[in-house]
Amino acid sequence: MEFNMKQKHSKHKAKPYRQVAPVRKNEKFSKNYSYIQRSKQMEESHRKERVPALTGNNSFEPVADLLPELQNDVDQTGFYEQLVNGFNNVQTSHLLSTNESDGASVPAPVKTVERESKTPVQTNDDFDSYNSFSKRFDFDLSADNINDLISRKDATLIKSSWPAVGNLKFEIPRLDANAQNPDCSPPSGISNSSDLQKLEVKMSICAKVAYPLSALQSELFHVANNYQDLYFPHRTHNNAEEIRYMYCLHALNHMLKVRSLILRNNEKVAALAKSLKLSPNEISIPETFRDQGLKRMKVLFIVPFRESALKIVKVIGDLLFGIQDDQARKNSMANYERFLQDYSGNTIYFPKTNPKPFDYEQTFSGNTDDNFKIGLRFTKKAVSLFSDMNASDILIASPLGLRMLVTDKESDFDFLNSIELLIIDQAELFLAQNWENLLHSLDHLHLQPQKLPDTNCQRVRTWCLSGASSFYRQTLFFSSHELPEFRAVLNSKCQNYQGKVRVTNLVEHGDIRNVITPIQQVFRRINCTNVESSFDDRFQHFVKHIMPQFSKPGFSHCMLYVPSYFDFVRIRNQFKTDMISFVQISEYTKKEKISRARDIFFHSGASVLLYSERAHFFRRTRIKGIRNLIMYQPPNFPHFYSELINLMLESNQNPRDGFGDEMSVNILYTKYDLLSLSNVVGSENALKLTTGKKDSYLFSTKT
Repeated sequence: MEFNMKQKHSKHKAKPYRQVAPVRKNEKFSKNYSYIQRSKQMEESHRKERVPALTGNNSFEPVADLLPELQNDVDQTGFYEQLVNGFNNVQTSHLLSTNESDGASVPAPVKTVERESKTPVQTNDDFDSYNSFSKRFDFDLSADNINDLISRKDATLIKSSWPAVGNLKFEIPRLDANAQNPDCSPPSGISNSSDLQKLEVKMSICAKVAYPLSALQSELFHVANNYQDLYFPHRTHNNAEEIRYMYCLHALNHMLKVRSLILRNNEKVAALAKSLKLSPNEISIPETFRDQGLKRMKVLFIVPFRESALKIVKVIGDLLFGIQDDQARKNSMANYERFLQDYSGNTIYFPKTNPKPFDYEQTFSGNTDDNFKIGLRFTKKAVSLFSDMNASDILIASPLGLRMLVTDKESDFDFLNSIELLIIDQAELFLAQNWENLLHSLDHLHLQPQKLPDTNCQRVRTWCLSGASSFYRQTLFFSSHELPEFRAVLNSKCQNYQGKVRVTNLVEHGDIRNVITPIQQVFRRINCTNVESSFDDRFQHFVKHIMPQFSKPGFSHCMLYVPSYFDFVRIRNQFKTDMISFVQISEYTKKEKISRARDIFFHSGASVLLYSERAHFFRRTRIKGIRNLIMYQPPNFPHFYSELINLMLESNQNPRDGFGDEMSVNILYTKYDLLSLSNVVGSENALKLTTGKKDSYLFSTKT
């Protein structure tokens, strides 16, 4: 867990955190929901009182009265009440048309469409039928449903196993006592256009997809297309492009469905206005035309680097316009040349003589700037890049770039109010950047707008007006491994009313099998009572039982590896207080000081090297002369475990240090480090380490 730290690869510092009170809290839903119900009752009463009774065979069903005009000086607490209240004194004369032959006022023959309760007949070849998309967003949650979702009551848990993904756990809220369990059996593959059309994908996309989709893509897309939250902690460099292609396909399909629905309803509203001989802004719009949120933006991608954003935009372009060269892409995507200049290049230099590990080169290839945000706006024939946030349909941003948008006092973040699809990719890299930036940004989704929206309130969905947008948001979360921080986001930030799907494959071996140094590794458990006290309990154990060794004569060449920078600073201060001989390397240490610290440590000039995990992540420095390795906590990046221990090979030792073959490895852990331990020693061994009766366990790679 990291604590408000500045970024390593950015020249811009995030502005100080400005606490914004999230006024649209869940406990206010019941009140807001009553506003919606009262407004509907008032609409019905106005219809009965103000529309004259019909005689003869004429059939007429009046549309709803106009919503009141919004005032500019509205306080935040009364914002939603004003949107749905105030139907009194609304003029309804526009509902009547004059019959010039007899001078009598008779109702204009206007038709309204009832909210669909059955599956209508398919009207075109693009699967515009009443599909899963329509069912999801036309469903209105009740106040009891909301309370059940918040308390996570009455959820159905279903386990399944699919060929490519592996073991899955479905958690489906039971909003209806008579609802049947969903089908969680393995889906069929996607090998051609007809397979995608059966899944209600827009035909304009189906023609551009690169077939066949892999088994992994097919299974993940089935989950995403069902609009359930997805947690997939098995992203690798080998399947990264497959996953990116899959979620770009789903995001684009969703975006085009939203746009098609709005454009169709725009045509219907225009026809209705024409029949009434009024402008579209003057008529009362039927309830069935509610198809929008308070803001335009619907899809949010959160990725770590500009290189990731570049790849996403290219995939979206390929799915929309097919494979194109850069010149053709400039015609179909506005500002594409500027985009290439800003988001490509700036690749880190990788040395040839002492090459970096493979995963390091894969992670840091391309533009690794972590401060960016770019909006995409869809038009009829093109996509506009670098569009204004309030006019964008899609936002691609890093956690830092998103936080800077949220904390910018000169502009608002209202565009985050109506996000319907959130995609978080490469989540493990956010730990090395600043995890707090991600949490801060997620806390500012679906909050009450600071300014009155320019959207026609008659077109806004009722659940959006009532403050329930977060329950209609789907989240796709991808990481390379499991950690408690990732599970916490899924459990506390994701409340999709259609449930969530978590991939639950056990770790069979762990990274310990990659250790080639013949050495014994001792795992020492620290007893603690709760999560909150585990930080202090770990530190006190370290001070009482580990630090006294540092003062013993002859003790030297010890690396202390600390994953959390908060703990790093705390230990460093304690070392200074106790006058421990040590050198330090953190992510903020300059190159000259790193070289000096390595030299002092190698030649026994300091007993301890204090080494932060983020320093290793960003540089992968090869530290030589390590005789004793102490991990203050299991590493957040599991492959660092074997990488650090393998630095203790005899070829990396100082032959004149006088220690011979003496070496040791100690790992401190608590029972709350279960997921981190699973990544290192495997799920079965991790369970034994956290629940066993002993406080220390020995693993050996000696032959």
